Amino acid sequence: MIQQDIKFKKLESFINQALKKDLYTNRLVSHCPSCKCREYIKYGFYKGIQRYKCKICGITFSKTTNSLWSYSKKDTRTWMGFIELLLEKKSLRFCAKKLNISLVTAFYWRHKILHSINLDITPNKLRGIVHVGKTIIHENFKGCRNVKSININRDCPINLRKNVWIIGAKGDDNSMFVKPLFNSCWNLTTFNIKLYSRIEKISYIVHYGDRYLSQVARKHNKKRFLKVEADDSFKYFRSNIKDWFKTFHGVATKYLQRYLSFFVLLKLDLAISSVNLMFHNLLKGDKFIRTSKVRIIKNHLY
Repeated sequence: MIQQDIKFKKLESFINQALKKDLYTNRLVSHCPSCKCREYIKYGFYKGIQRYKCKICGITFSKTTNSLWSYSKKDTRTWMGFIELLLEKKSLRFCAKKLNISLVTAFYWRHKILHSINLDITPNKLRGIVHVGKTIIHENFKGCRNVKSININRDCPINLRKNVWIIGAKGDDNSMFVKPLFNSCWNLTTFNIKLYSRIEKISYIVHYGDRYLSQVARKHNKKRFLKVEADDSFKYFRSNIKDWFKTFHGVATKYLQRYLSFFVLLKLDLAISSVNLMFHNLLKGDKFIRTSKVRIIKNHLY
């Protein structure tokens, strides 16, 4: 007797399993996720995905362990749909309604993906013609219910909001650095450690509209002078960053670095799709972060 599947539940389940199996085919396993030991053996399959067993601690794991959506009960197609909507910069409410997930789930998924992008987006070196720009924004306490304030008078409390300096740099080899480096005022020591140390000595620095960056550029370039075409990403760096934050109706400062990493990913000259992002960024290495730790960021500055 032929069993009918009018709602195609079996077909949908098969497609999800096949998609998940295909996604994890090329994911590399280098060590045990528990004890970090590199001695392990193959230990059968589960739903078509290779499993392993550690020779030291004895735990079993697979290619899905510590990946982006480890322990998630939602299917692979829903996750990929969410990534596609994220690239289209859709709101959390739109994503939740479209994919039939809760608004809270959409929030945590967005930050899990942004956390994964943030882990490997920063270049080690900036070479060639290096464009450098900066913008200053006020601290944002979006989502925080306990914001300290100074009461100059009872009718007009003022929030304690520091200035956050966002510094950006772009090299010739399609590499970009955009990070919040310091609070309140310019800090040359932090700038040298976090950014300038990444710029090769033979590079030529092009600065945009800032006296501090101008001093750094003059000292680095010495007596060299090159006629360089302006890069719109940095010529209009301030407006580009502000427009980016408007997309998300403001960004809390503690999550600032995650959103800036996403900004860098979209600004680089790459052919980005949900599939490319999945294979080349999100499925590499241990990208898993527990939901309970998404909101815990000890220091929002890099």
